[in-house]
Amino acid sequence: MQRKVLALSVRNALAGMLGICFIGGFMPVHAQDAPAPSTQDAQRTTDGKAVTDLNGVSVTGQLQSLFLSQSTKRDAVNTVDSVSAEEAGKFPDQNVADALQRVPGVSVNRSGGESNQITVRGFGPDFVNVLLNGRTMPTAASDRAFDFDVLPSEVIQQAVVQKTSTPDLEEGGIGGTVNIITARPFDFNGWHAAGSAAGVNDSINGGFANKTTPKVSGIIGNTNADHTFGWLASVVYYKRDHIEQSIDTLGWLQNQDFSRINPSYTNLSLPQTLQGQVINETRTRTSFNGAIDWKPLDDVTVKLDGLFSEYKVDSTYKAFGSYTNTGIIQNITPGANGTAQNFVMDQSGGMSNDYAEQANPRDAFNTQFGSHITWQIDPSMELDLDSAASGAWNKQSQGGYFVVLGTRNVGVNPTWTNNGDDHLGSYTGLLPSTDVNDLHAHVTNQGTQSPNVSDKILENQLHFGKSFLDGTLSRIDFGLSNSNRTKTEVTYNTPNSFGCAEYCGYVVDVPADAVNAQVFHAGNLVNGASPGFPRDWVSYDVNKLFAYLATPAAYNQLPNAAAFKAQLDANGGGFTSVPDPNTYSMIKERISSAYGMATLEGDGSMPWTLNVGMRYTKTNTTSYAYSVPIVGIAVNPNDPTNAIPTYGALSPISENGNYHEWLPSANFKLNLLDNVVFRAAASKTLTRPDLSNLAASASYSFRPQDQTVTRGNTQLKPYLSKNYDAGIEWYFNETSYTALNLFRKQVSNFSTLITTQTTLLGFPFLLTEPVNLNEATIKGAEFTFNYQFTKLPSPFDGLGVATNYTYVTSDATISQDKLANAGKFAVPGIGNSYNASLYYQKGPVEMRVAYNWRAKYLASIAGNQSQPTSVKDYGQLDLSASYKLNEHVSLFVDATNLTNENIYQYQVYDDRQSYAEANGRTFFLGVRASL
Repeated sequence: MQRKVLALSVRNALAGMLGICFIGGFMPVHAQDAPAPSTQDAQRTTDGKAVTDLNGVSVTGQLQSLFLSQSTKRDAVNTVDSVSAEEAGKFPDQNVADALQRVPGVSVNRSGGESNQITVRGFGPDFVNVLLNGRTMPTAASDRAFDFDVLPSEVIQQAVVQKTSTPDLEEGGIGGTVNIITARPFDFNGWHAAGSAAGVNDSINGGFANKTTPKVSGIIGNTNADHTFGWLASVVYYKRDHIEQSIDTLGWLQNQDFSRINPSYTNLSLPQTLQGQVINETRTRTSFNGAIDWKPLDDVTVKLDGLFSEYKVDSTYKAFGSYTNTGIIQNITPGANGTAQNFVMDQSGGMSNDYAEQANPRDAFNTQFGSHITWQIDPSMELDLDSAASGAWNKQSQGGYFVVLGTRNVGVNPTWTNNGDDHLGSYTGLLPSTDVNDLHAHVTNQGTQSPNVSDKILENQLHFGKSFLDGTLSRIDFGLSNSNRTKTEVTYNTPNSFGCAEYCGYVVDVPADAVNAQVFHAGNLVNGASPGFPRDWVSYDVNKLFAYLATPAAYNQLPNAAAFKAQLDANGGGFTSVPDPNTYSMIKERISSAYGMATLEGDGSMPWTLNVGMRYTKTNTTSYAYSVPIVGIAVNPNDPTNAIPTYGALSPISENGNYHEWLPSANFKLNLLDNVVFRAAASKTLTRPDLSNLAASASYSFRPQDQTVTRGNTQLKPYLSKNYDAGIEWYFNETSYTALNLFRKQVSNFSTLITTQTTLLGFPFLLTEPVNLNEATIKGAEFTFNYQFTKLPSPFDGLGVATNYTYVTSDATISQDKLANAGKFAVPGIGNSYNASLYYQKGPVEMRVAYNWRAKYLASIAGNQSQPTSVKDYGQLDLSASYKLNEHVSLFVDATNLTNENIYQYQVYDDRQSYAEANGRTFFLGVRASL
C-alpha cells in the first residue's frame, strides 16, 4: 500500500513539474544520449572497471575504446563517429579536442600549444553545435564557438559526433553536433575509484624545461547492489607553464596610394607592422563533476549532475615592433598583385622601435547543473523531462593592459624586405633595440585587450517515446523544448583613452631607472621566421611605468599638462580602466522547438531501418547596446598614425530579430550483409548567426591610414543547409572496419563579414559588417581504415592502425555588387585532412604514435585589416604509452608535437606572409591507479 502511495506521489510530482514548465513558458526536449551499442553483452564490469570480451579475450585500454566507438557507429541509424574513454578517468588524449581530431572529418584549431576548437567536414567552430549530456554549452567568448580546453578529459565517458541530423537532435550545427557525455554512477558496480598524477613539462625549445608542473585527477563513486542508487564525483587540477613565440604583421594594408613616388603606384599592399613577441603563460584548469542516479520506483529514474570548471590563463608578453608609417616611405617597389617587395623610409624618425608589454588574462568558468527524470509508463512507453541551467563567464578585462615605450629611428633609413612565401618580411637599418637610455612614452592603456563576457542558458526538454513490437513501425518519438540565453559583454578601458591621447607620440622622456628598464633576451623567434629579427630588446616594469606617467616629472613634459592632470585626477589619480559603454552589448535569445519522429524497420535477408521526421524551431532575439555618436575626429599632432575621437551623449538602443524554420530529415540504414552496412541521409539544418554579429553596438579604430568601423546586424538570418549523405561500412571484427562516406551540403543564406569604403566626418573608414549572402556548396568524402593485426605471430599481433582521410571542397557565389567591394567569397574552414595512428597493445604494454595533418584553409574572410586570412598546412606527431605494473597500477607517458611544428598564416597571396607561431613540445609523465 505504501509503495502504491509513493508511486502515485512520484507520478503526481512528475506531472506537476511538467505542468509548471509549460505554464512558465518552458517547452521541454529529449536530452541526446549516445546510441546504445547492441554489443553490450560483450561488456561486463569487474570491481567497477569496464571490461570488454573480444572473442573470449578480456580487454581494456585503447582496444576497449576502439570497440566502444566502433559499436556506437555501427548501431546508429544516422552517420555517427565517437571517441570513448578507455576506462574511468582515462580518455585517449589529454585534451578532448585532441581526441576528436582522430575522428574522420574532424580537424582542430590550436592555441597556446593545445587544441581548443574543432572543425567538422570543413565547417569551422561556429558551425559545430556542442552539447554536454545533450544540453547546450555556453561559451566564455564573444561567439558561439566552444573552447574545448575548458573541459577536462578525465570527466568524459564518450564524445559522440553526429554528422547527419535526426529530428530529436538539437538544431544549430550544419557541420555536425558533438555530444560530450560524462560518466554516470549506474555505469559501474559497487565502489569504484581511479586517479592519476603526472608531471607536465612544456618547452618552447623542444627539449625539457627547467620547471615541471602537476596534473592530478581522481574519480570515486558507489552504486548499490540492486542499482537503485549511486553517486559519483571527480576532481581535476592541471597546471602548465607555457612559452609561445610569434611574429605578426597585424595584417596587410590595402589600397595604399604611392602615386607621389610613381604615378602607377595607386593600389599597393604592405604590412601594418612587423612585431615579434614572447608570451609567458601559466595555464591552470580546475574542475569538479558530480552525479547521482536514483530509482525511487521501478518505473522512475532520476538523474542529477553538475559540472564546475575553471580554466585560468595568466598571460603576459614582451614585444618588439616596427609600426609602418606610410607617410614617410620615400621609395617602394611593388611586385605581382601590388604586393610590396621592398620599401625604404626617410630619416625623420616617423617610425620607431616599439617596446610593447601586454597582459590579457583569462579566467573562464563553465558550469552546468541538470536533472533528468524518466518515467517508464509501461514497457513500451516512456516520458522524459530534462532541465538544466548552464553558465560561462570570463571577467578579466580590467586586469589587462597594453603599453609601449619607443625610440624614434632618427638619422637612419629603416628598410623593409619581402622574403617571399617561406618567411615573413624583415627590417634593416633600425637603431639598436637594446638602448635603455633613449626611451619615450607612447601607448598607455589599461584594460582594452578582451571583453568581460557572461553567457547564461536555461533550457527544458520534454520527450515522449513509444515502441512497437509488431509491424514495420518500430517506434515514434515526440518532443518539445525551450531555451533562454543571455550573452553580455563589455570591455574595460582607461576613460576616453586619455593616457594615449596625450602620451602617444613619443614626446615624453622616460628615464631607465624610473621603470627598471633592462635588456630582454628573446632568442631566435619562431626558428628565424623573420630573418634578422632582433633577438634582444628593451623591457621594463609596467607598474612602475604607470606610476611614473602619473607624476609631474612625466606629465609636465606634455603640451597640455593641465588638461591631462585634470583627467588623471578625475580618474582617481591613475590610469585605472572602467567599463566602456561604447563596447556594451547584451543579446537575449529565446528558442522554442518541437519535433515528431518515426522509426521503421524491416527484417529479412537485408534488415533495414528508416528514421524520418520533422523539427520546427522558432528564434527571437533582442540586442541591447548604447548609441555613441562621433562628433569630432582629430589627428594626434604627436602621432600622425593615430587619431583622437570626440564622442557625443550616450543613448540606450535595442533592436529585435526573429525567424522560424521547418527542418525535415531522413536516415536510412541497410545491412547488405551481416558485416556490411549501407547508409543514406537527407536533411535540412541550420546554424544561427554568431551572437557577436547580432550586436547593436559599433566599435571604431582611429588610425588615419586604416580607420575602421565594425558593427553588428540584428536582422541576420541563420545559415540554412540542405544535406545529402551516403556511405558504406565493412566491419571485419569488433575493432576493425573500413568505411567510405560521401556528403554534400548546399548552404543558402550564407553570412559573412563584408568590408566596404565609407566616410565619417570627412575621414575615410573601412566599414565591416555581417550580411547574408547567396549560397555555397560544400561536398566531400571521408575514408576510414581501422585494423588490428590479430593474425600476425606473437608479439606482433598486438599491432593495429587507425587511419582516415577527409576531402572537402566548396564552390561559392556572391552577388556582383558585393564582389566589387569585398573581393572573392569563400567558406572559412574548408580544407583536406588526414590522421594516421599506429598502436600496440599486448600484455602490460600500450603504445600509440599518431600523426595529424590539415591542409591550408581559410581561417577568416575578414581577418586583420579586414583581409582574408589563411593558415598554411600543419602536421603534428603525438605519442602516448603506458606500462601496467599490475592489475591496478600503470605508468604512462604522453608527448605532443614531437616534431616541434610551427603555425604560419598569410593573407590573400602566398608572399603576403602575416603570422608565425611556435609553441614547442609538451610531455606528461605519471602514474595511474584504479580500484
